[in-house]
Amino acid sequence: MSDIEMAFTNKDAVSNARYGLGCAIEGTFAVWLFSHGNEYGQAGIWLAYFLLAATATCLLVGFCWYFLWASERRIAQWYLASMTSLVGIACLILDRLFDFGFGSWDVALAFGLLYFVAAYGVWRLVRRSTAGCFNLLLSAVSQLGAAWRGQQRS
Repeated sequence: MSDIEMAFTNKDAVSNARYGLGCAIEGTFAVWLFSHGNEYGQAGIWLAYFLLAATATCLLVGFCWYFLWASERRIAQWYLASMTSLVGIACLILDRLFDFGFGSWDVALAFGLLYFVAAYGVWRLVRRSTAGCFNLLLSAVSQLGAAWRGQQRS
């Protein structure tokens, strides 16, 4: 199936990726306002809540759109695994930027999310190689049985 026949084109996916950078900047500014909002009064806190709500809405719509894009290409599982790792990366970056002082379990959770793609990739590799080895063994046993019965083709 070519890109022209798909509902969600690759050109649209590349074009819409720029909104992810805008959401990252907007979300980072909202978190900064949360940590320094007292200096700007009540308006700073309300602005932080507004920016955080707008970012969450945009990210939710984008997540759904890119999930549909990935499912058309049959890579939805890899998309979900990479998004999970991006959440882990974002947690670690925000902790380092604003020194939230996360406890040990928060950092462990963020690193767990970060390495989720690697674990998923290893699992898929082991699964594929096990299935390939089983098919090879099944074929060899079948040919050996055919040769034993004298049904081997030359």
